[in-house]
Amino acid sequence: MKQGIIIYKHADSEKNRYFIDLCLEKLNDEGYSLIYVDEEDYEQYLAAHQIDYAIYRGRDYTISEKLVALNTRVFNPPTTNLIANDKHISCKLFNHLGLPSIDTQVIPNDLSYPYIMKSVDGHGGKEVFLINDESKRLRLLAKYPNKKFIYQPFISNDGDLRIYLVNQKYVASVARHNSKDFRHNFSLGGDIVLYHPSEKLIKEAEMLAQELKADFIGIDLFLIGEKYLFNEIEDPVGCRMLYKLSDIDIISLFVDHIKRELSKE
Repeated sequence: MKQGIIIYKHADSEKNRYFIDLCLEKLNDEGYSLIYVDEEDYEQYLAAHQIDYAIYRGRDYTISEKLVALNTRVFNPPTTNLIANDKHISCKLFNHLGLPSIDTQVIPNDLSYPYIMKSVDGHGGKEVFLINDESKRLRLLAKYPNKKFIYQPFISNDGDLRIYLVNQKYVASVARHNSKDFRHNFSLGGDIVLYHPSEKLIKEAEMLAQELKADFIGIDLFLIGEKYLFNEIEDPVGCRMLYKLSDIDIISLFVDHIKRELSKE
């Protein structure tokens, strides 16, 4: 019997209840056991229980590292979680792999107004700001004294694209567009539609997922006419958009991947 836990921060657990419940349903059968544990309580749980695997749906890669140190198979691995939740490192990886991406700086020395300022660890469109003058940037630095920021040119675009990958293989894509905000996030009111990317883009996305050794991630890109720019990596990746638009059961695909991986051990 493979014993496992799925971990979310308590504050995130309710809005992700469907994801949690489906994993619990599909990983509590012959040969597998899974329970939910709040991120705030996982160390206390591990002090009293042994586990074989963990589905970590948070953003603190050191937790994944601690789980791996206990010989636990973690979905996703710590390196995936680290890179996905540091936008500066993500952009460096895009450049390393030769993927088209946005010019990114840690100091906005030669950027023309307006430009984008965003924290390296923000998500869901939070802590992304349009900067029109230096005074606004300085106010934000004072407001978030412990945050690290990156700076990018503001690029006029046709929306953005979320690519979903499981086991480093392409599953589906959703295009997002928000006519009322420069941020296209679904959670901020962006319109969504299924999208069919080119074979070239699919191969590039899969190459990135392979480099990360990712189990289940999202990749976000800007769409600019027929062109695109890699922007961010999502771990954990939300999939409400995909369920709203299609009958693709990506959580079940992820669970099937978990079972295959655990069967190798």
